[in-house]
Amino acid sequence: MTHLLARRLALTLLAASVLLVSACGTLFSSEVTISLDKGRYLRGEEIVATLVGVTERLDNDKAFLGIYVPGSGHDERLEYVYLHAGESQVAFSAPARQGNYELRFYQKAPPSQDALRGSLPFVVDGDVDVTLALDKTVYARGEEITATLNGVTERMNKDGATLAIYRAGGVHGSGYFYESRVDTGISLVEFSTPPETGAYEIRFYRKPPANDDTLAISVPFTVEGEVKVTVKLDKKTYAGGEEIGVTLNGVTDRMRKDGAFLAIYEAGTGHNENISDLTPLPAGNRELLFHAPHESGSYEIRFYRKDSPKNNATLATTVPFTVKRIPQQQRR
Repeated sequence: MTHLLARRLALTLLAASVLLVSACGTLFSSEVTISLDKGRYLRGEEIVATLVGVTERLDNDKAFLGIYVPGSGHDERLEYVYLHAGESQVAFSAPARQGNYELRFYQKAPPSQDALRGSLPFVVDGDVDVTLALDKTVYARGEEITATLNGVTERMNKDGATLAIYRAGGVHGSGYFYESRVDTGISLVEFSTPPETGAYEIRFYRKPPANDDTLAISVPFTVEGEVKVTVKLDKKTYAGGEEIGVTLNGVTDRMRKDGAFLAIYEAGTGHNENISDLTPLPAGNRELLFHAPHESGSYEIRFYRKDSPKNNATLATTVPFTVKRIPQQQRR
């Protein structure tokens, strides 16, 4: 056997040929050949099967190829693809769990012992070498996390591979903070820090659903403290409608991307009860102007690190001020 033939496994349906009978009673014999590109795969690799001789009848009968654990039932396929007439190539994702598998050919659906026409064994052992690194290990709230991911295959991309931030030890698929699809090859992915301090991890999943088998790598990090943003008003008491001068220092580019804003609230009211428009903020230091409410009372300007959700975790600072009605004689 040549080196090339040794690398290719082929299933040729000879003894178990597919027999087709026309309306006029003529007998046709159809030979189908199925081959795999190799016999061993890494988790996250693409499995390519080449088919020759698929007939229109097989196409109409919904013949399919399916990946199975050896000895499993006909309905227990892990992944499958319906076949089309002629020559073709079909692609699968290598199973997430290492072990022995087989590619089965069924000449029609639903799958049964009578419809099974053969199988090809293959092995999944090891992982595609994917690396994940963070720009640092400790972040302040309001900072940006930059993750560098290297080695994502085209198959992983097709399968919906993702990066996601979880609390350290969090349950797969629930309670994560942010999730992002990733590109083939090398990716730089940016995240906001979680809104609360604590221990976290960023995880790379080769494909959904998120579980122990699809988790390829995780990197821990910590959120401690927060970026110091200062908000100062030019005074503490204003007349109704008077201009309020605001000096803002320390807004990060990540906050800008997350929709950080300033807004006026009545003192002590809920996070969504702003009485001025939300003013989006650029990064860096800025001088801003607001207008005091016309009604006298106690108010505050609040700075939120991001526009959603508005809650205690995203509220960074509050500066109180008062509006007093000016007596009529003082207005002249």
